[in-house]
Amino acid sequence: MNRRRSSVFLATALAGIMVVVTACSEKQEKPVSEQSPGNQTGTEKQESAATKPSPLGKYDSKIEVTAARDLSGVTFRPGESIENNIWSKAYEEELGIKVKYAWTTLGDYDQKLNVSIASGELPDIFPVNATQLKQLVDSGQLEDMTDLFEAYASDLTKKIVKEDPNQLKSATFKGKLMAIPKAGSATDFSQVLWIRKDWLDRLQLPEPKTLDDVVKIAEAFVNRDPDGNGKADTYGLAVGSGMNGTYTSLRGFFNGYHAYPNSWYKDKSGKFVYGGVQPETRNALAKLSEMYKAGLIDKEFAIKGDDKLVEQMAGGKVGINYGPWWIPGGPLQTNKNQNPDADWKAYGIPSADDKPAKLQVDFPVAQYVVVKKGAKNPEAAIKMLNLMVKYAYELREIEKYFVPTDGISLNAYPLLFASPVNGNLTIHVNIMKALETKDPAKLNAEEKSYYDRIIGYRNGDNKLWFQEATYGGISAWSGVKEKVDQGLLQAPDFFGAVTKTMSQKGGVLTKLELETFTKIIMNEAPIEEFDKFVENWHKLGGDDIAKEVEAWASNL
Repeated sequence: MNRRRSSVFLATALAGIMVVVTACSEKQEKPVSEQSPGNQTGTEKQESAATKPSPLGKYDSKIEVTAARDLSGVTFRPGESIENNIWSKAYEEELGIKVKYAWTTLGDYDQKLNVSIASGELPDIFPVNATQLKQLVDSGQLEDMTDLFEAYASDLTKKIVKEDPNQLKSATFKGKLMAIPKAGSATDFSQVLWIRKDWLDRLQLPEPKTLDDVVKIAEAFVNRDPDGNGKADTYGLAVGSGMNGTYTSLRGFFNGYHAYPNSWYKDKSGKFVYGGVQPETRNALAKLSEMYKAGLIDKEFAIKGDDKLVEQMAGGKVGINYGPWWIPGGPLQTNKNQNPDADWKAYGIPSADDKPAKLQVDFPVAQYVVVKKGAKNPEAAIKMLNLMVKYAYELREIEKYFVPTDGISLNAYPLLFASPVNGNLTIHVNIMKALETKDPAKLNAEEKSYYDRIIGYRNGDNKLWFQEATYGGISAWSGVKEKVDQGLLQAPDFFGAVTKTMSQKGGVLTKLELETFTKIIMNEAPIEEFDKFVENWHKLGGDDIAKEVEAWASNL
């Protein structure tokens, strides 16, 4: 259900479906206005001083907590609001917690929160990013949640939040848990190779096994009229201006060369290195430069953003794309709607040599929920998370509390949210078993809904193709599962807040990197320009950042 990049789902066919797709399917677990009201304390009906705290115990007298939220992109039913909806009522009726919002925003949350941090006027419970978290910890403005989490978190909440130990580590300072991470799954950020399978078939080309195969396919897609319209109007590889957009990214291509851009990780010696300045990145750029020169990449890619790329994919003008697992719900389904013969298929991450390519993933936590120091009922935050986990992963009341049939997504209503590691991957595995056996009896309600759509597509409804391509036999997950099973995920080893030098010089370094890479690919600079870039990168702050990253790691 969670997406760290929630907006990534955008206004596509996925908008009402895929925002909930990371619900855990481990069935064996049984187990997804300006106001300043004051707080009032309460005690739980089920508890006394001598009993163990109850994860979902209701306060015998209602308590009130203040909060802050960004409501960008959040919609409500007529007459409802962030303080009057199914989730606010559940908090109050089941837990005895009344949530009052000190303030909300529509896009400038960080700016508003930074002002509140500076003034010390903070609500009881509110979300922060990693930089804000560190600032609040350093200034002593947060409640220590270590003992409270152990005492109040339900067993299932603990399992989800602790499954990836680095997620809790990122919220821990000097041994103290200072925030609740918005737990998620790194594999949800997988970027894999998508190819027009119908074009392969039309040109009688084999499916790719290596990166050389991908290049040969790109050549054929440019030179052999794969759409059969008699015009030289198709491109091989989709590339956008930033090289790492919403729908298309070169990250998977770089991964094929064992390069991991935009990531700090440890090399074989245990030293932190930045992927963008490694020799493997140079090799990938050299190949991209060759492909551009050969006309396999759009000559104007440097000025084309997401909108143009979506237009090219949806319009059938490009046949190869490195993109996210959920992209079938966007431009690929649009392409299918316009041309029922269009048949995109995922092919993992082909390698440039005989060494298997690792799949680069992101650190899945971008947001934390914190409690201000001195809040009267800090445990209330954990209880609210327990309730979300109960509805999503134990009772699985997805339609009632997350994605109802009226199309209004309730996914953003809960103040706290968590998703299990590899939740989407598990859904794929369960659905594939059901498809193979033709028996969906063991699927939960959420999985069954996806299964039914896949069957609908297989029975002729092309508008449901996206479900086959997100969880079925042609989806990205089979390739992702292979990498997971083989231990071939490349996750960042640095997952802390932005360091001092990153803040001061990161923008300059990022701009230098993008400009250099773009010039090399477009043959406006020789590959040797990469060597100059690396030298300048170290001098302009890269070495200082490396020292700060090492210092961060030493304090974990």
